[in-house]
Amino acid sequence: MIHITTFEPAFASSLPQTLNLLTAANLVVHPNVSRVVLHGSRGLAGGYRLDSDVDLSLIVDLPKGNISEHELHHIVITTLDHWQAAVEIDLAVIFDTKDCGLRCFDQTSGQERVCRLGGVDCFGLYKIQKGFQGIVTGAGIRVELMYPCITIWQR
Repeated sequence: MIHITTFEPAFASSLPQTLNLLTAANLVVHPNVSRVVLHGSRGLAGGYRLDSDVDLSLIVDLPKGNISEHELHHIVITTLDHWQAAVEIDLAVIFDTKDCGLRCFDQTSGQERVCRLGGVDCFGLYKIQKGFQGIVTGAGIRVELMYPCITIWQR
């Protein structure tokens, strides 16, 4: 497991309160996580309430066609089991299914049209919270709805 103590400079300078929360929360990720992306009100969208959760996407580098639900479950549980904040964390494991490199998660605002696939259900998503259990398919998840987002850590 990787205990994250150093964050991306752009995140640290733009969202110091969320940085403090994540630092105190004992953010830990599985070794297959290559980067962590923050979404929602505790991110660049702003406007969070004291009871707002932290929305994080754990981007993984796993060989296409060699992704097991057991492994994805273990990736989520690694972070959940170590989380030490009163604020709830909302996690999704994101994996590449279209050989696009998930460049959309590198964008902060979505101004650049990096998705050549249309941006609907174009990446793999695994969740075990918020009414989901397992790989989420056919949910109509649209890339443009994840903005603004910011990478907070990467290997």
